[in-house]
Amino acid sequence: MMPAMKMPMPNMTNMNMPAMPPMMNMGMPMMMATMSCELQEECMMCTLTPAAGMEMSMFTHCGEMMELMMNCGMPMMMNCGNLNLCACSATCMSMMPMMGMMSPMMCMLEMSMGSGTMMCKLMPMPGMNMEMFKNVGMLMMKMMDSGMPMMMSCQGMPLMCCTC
Repeated sequence: MMPAMKMPMPNMTNMNMPAMPPMMNMGMPMMMATMSCELQEECMMCTLTPAAGMEMSMFTHCGEMMELMMNCGMPMMMNCGNLNLCACSATCMSMMPMMGMMSPMMCMLEMSMGSGTMMCKLMPMPGMNMEMFKNVGMLMMKMMDSGMPMMMSCQGMPLMCCTC
C-alpha cells in the first residue's frame, strides 16, 4: 500500500470550475440563494431568493424545512469567512441558555416564506448591545460584498449557501 503522501492527486488547478464552498462536496442537499440585507433600527432584514438556475419548488421546500427545524428548537448556524452566528427562535433561546457559549454572536431569527422569497429577520438577543449587533451585521454584509458566501446549516446539515 502506498503511503498517503505519495498517492497521486488530480491537478485541480487546471479545471475551469468555479471554487465551491467546502460544504458543497459533502453530498448533502444545498440550496444556492442570493441574499440582500438591510440594517434597520432594531433588526437586520435579509431577503433570500433562489440563485440563477435553482428551482423555485426546491427553494420553497428548503425554506419550509428550515422553518420546521427552527420550530423544533434547533439553532441555525451561519458562517461567513471567520464570522460565526448562531440564530435561534425566541422559543429555542428560552429553552437553551447555554447555546451562547458556542458562538461569538447569538441572535434571534424569525423566518417567513413569501411568494418567491424567504424573509429572515435577525434581532439581537436580550441584553445584547444594539451597536455591537449592527457592527456584526455590517461586517457580514461587507464580507458577502467581497465575494464570501454565507453558509447556513442546522445541526450540521448544510441548508443554504447565500451570496449577495
